[in-house]
Amino acid sequence: MTELTSKFEDMTGSLVLPGTEKARKNKVFGKQKPAMPQILISVHDEFAPLKAVWQALERRGDCSVFQSFIWLSAWQRHIGTKQGVKPAIVVGWDSEGDALFIFPLGIGRGTVCRTLSWLGGDLCDYHGPLLSSQFSRYVSMAQFSALWADIREILPSHHIVALSRMPARIGGQANPFMTLGAMRAHASSAHMTMLKEDWASYYEEKRSSGSKKRDRQKRRRIEKFGAVSLVTPETDEEKLGTLDILMAQKSATFARMGIANLFDRPGYREFYRDLAVNPEADGLIHVSHLAVGDTIAAANWGASFGGRYSYVLTSYDESTEAARFGPGMIHLMELMSHATGTGHTVFDFTIGDEGYKEQWCEIEVALHDYVEPNTLIGWAGLGPRIVYLQIKRFIKQTPVVWRVFTRLRAARGLLSGACVVRARVRAFA
Repeated sequence: MTELTSKFEDMTGSLVLPGTEKARKNKVFGKQKPAMPQILISVHDEFAPLKAVWQALERRGDCSVFQSFIWLSAWQRHIGTKQGVKPAIVVGWDSEGDALFIFPLGIGRGTVCRTLSWLGGDLCDYHGPLLSSQFSRYVSMAQFSALWADIREILPSHHIVALSRMPARIGGQANPFMTLGAMRAHASSAHMTMLKEDWASYYEEKRSSGSKKRDRQKRRRIEKFGAVSLVTPETDEEKLGTLDILMAQKSATFARMGIANLFDRPGYREFYRDLAVNPEADGLIHVSHLAVGDTIAAANWGASFGGRYSYVLTSYDESTEAARFGPGMIHLMELMSHATGTGHTVFDFTIGDEGYKEQWCEIEVALHDYVEPNTLIGWAGLGPRIVYLQIKRFIKQTPVVWRVFTRLRAARGLLSGACVVRARVRAFA
């Protein structure tokens, strides 16, 4: 066991500090906080010892796919270690030794500040804890802020807390982190829709007669290029082949839009490839593509967890003539039909306020960010971080500004691409 893995604190309404019997009083709204049932807290810097407990809590408790053991351990293996993030995973245990909660936290070292944040970074569309169904019996919403303060005291040193993309609810439970106060609205929301027992009924309800007519027309036109079908690769080689095409198609889209290529970041490409073929992710990750004749017109890397299908990473081939007839939308409808047929009750379009989601989604999930300094250095870094978050939200939530921003970004991308091409021509001259 590492030093962190073996560190335990007994919390029974107040924190008993190591080596002393002195207990710090906790107060709620100016009154003595009622004693909580006994909770044992452990902090871990390794995933492996927690695997069985973590996966048991996934099955019986509340969380999203983005907090699953296989997702976050793969992120730490391929990305977190490269970014210098050290896990500081907090587990709360009841008196019987069952896990009440897991807070998948980590500490990253920046230029100046050490930041406590959720593991998974920008590859998690939702962040938050894993909660046992018994959590609220042990910790009320009124008690959580005091518990969090106690946990903070036994975590490794950090200057600032930055917890982002948190929904107000974790499964069927209220997210206790919402009680910390000073929450800021995240720049984007998430969107989802409730599926019906059959795709035909859902489609009939969601699409207007005009939309259905256009869908049929586009389908007929794209079928002129070859038979159209949803393909789910079976072998590892086939899955990776589809994924490689997806990443190539998505990279072309990023370049057109002037967005930095996600797959050029250290470990990102390896993360997606790992989970696509990892036997332990079988049934969790769904790789598919839309075949038009012998070509892959669109592709998807999605996730299935707890009856919810998450539309995570998608692409379509912009270079073909068939792209004019919406292969991405056809693929989306095929996926929604697939999700319905495989027993999913929710189709989650995840984070992002893209306009096309309004055609399908009746549920908008507001996400929240929490930033709290822990030291003087943290206070110094607080201002710039808050300004960045506010500017980002303003740009994304102001349609006129967002349109101007995206056009300028795309123009910059085209200019950068042209410069690269000229440089290559000179190199071969």
